[in-house]
Amino acid sequence: MDDKFIKELREISRDDRRRSEFMIQGMKETLEERKQQNILKRWIRRKKAEKKISQRFNQDPHPDQK
Repeated sequence: MDDKFIKELREISRDDRRRSEFMIQGMKETLEERKQQNILKRWIRRKKAEKKISQRFNQDPHPDQK
């Protein structure tokens, strides 16, 4: 999503029905842009997301305890 989209989204009230429709339209555009990217960029983005998820779940919650 580009800066213009974010700016417009912030200006719309949270109670306004247009906000949800605007967000749905923005997500559709973002997904369409991702589909248009070449396979290498899509693969790299997916690997980065997998790495972030695995790091989050592999962290030791109690490193001092034995």
